[in-house]
Amino acid sequence: MFTWYFTPDKEDIKACKGGIFPCSADEAYKTESIAIWHGKKWMKECGRTGEVKAIPAANRTPSYILDY
Repeated sequence: MFTWYFTPDKEDIKACKGGIFPCSADEAYKTESIAIWHGKKWMKECGRTGEVKAIPAANRTPSYILDY
């Protein structure tokens, strides 16, 4: 399982007035390519510029018995 991770480029940092705001998804996807596709979709919707890469998703520990 993979999730996407966004790293801003110089233009994005400039647009955010010097703020470096990397982002990642809370969702996990089956493949790297699907995770990257969702990350690029998010980037386009938010008007951000930078690099999106796929990283392994963290294992989620269920908090309720209904989460199993």
